[in-house]
Amino acid sequence: MMIHVLRDGQQFGPYALEDLNTYLAQGSLLPTDQAWWEGAPSWVPMDQVPGVILPGQAALPMEQSAVNDPLAAANPVMAAADAAGVSMATQGLRKKKMIIMVAGISVGVLAVTCVLLFVYPVNLLGPDEVNKPMPPGSGRSEGSGLQVPDISNIGPVSYSQDIKIIFDSKCVDCHGSKKKRGKLDMSNPKGLAAGAKGEPIYVVGKPEESLLAKSILSSDDPMPPNDEDPPLTPLTDEEKKKIIAWIKQGAKTDN
Repeated sequence: MMIHVLRDGQQFGPYALEDLNTYLAQGSLLPTDQAWWEGAPSWVPMDQVPGVILPGQAALPMEQSAVNDPLAAANPVMAAADAAGVSMATQGLRKKKMIIMVAGISVGVLAVTCVLLFVYPVNLLGPDEVNKPMPPGSGRSEGSGLQVPDISNIGPVSYSQDIKIIFDSKCVDCHGSKKKRGKLDMSNPKGLAAGAKGEPIYVVGKPEESLLAKSILSSDDPMPPNDEDPPLTPLTDEEKKKIIAWIKQGAKTDN
């Protein structure tokens, strides 16, 4: 199953269970985060996710995930087992109920599909979450036409632990406190907020509209430049994705 994560109103994922456990072990995701997956009644604490392994705790058995599954009765094998000890009349009633339920689900799926395709593209993550923004990693290009990379495999990004390290190693030689090429100082949050020549280098939550994202993804005039002497070390694909994810997740500089 694919699991969405909620922290302080910000959504991440979806993640496969194996990736979720990896991020929990690394500390990128927290035991205090909440989770939701298809079939869950609502957002639940991380320790209630079947199969999740919290640091120092055993995993909740996967079998428990089927206990509260409202569609379990639609499983033909389970329905046959239940019907073994009841009368023919009861079996007929169950079949009618099953047909009605399947028909209702089909109508619901068709209605949702029509809404998604023709009315308004919403992100159906769970109860009361319809109008919230899409989680990071959608891989879409919006507005400017910039095609951002797929960042669905990038978890929560920290400015102090991830982004500042990238800037200090790859950017501040040209855009730092001593040398401000383009009047841009990337050595501290104030310089980032001031931008380049008075123009902000990122739009919070919108990497596809951000000058920073356009610069690092450009093939014609990339940053760092590829024509310097001596040559500069280029950004790796992983570093580019982290910067994109950082902007998508709010471009916070206090974490």
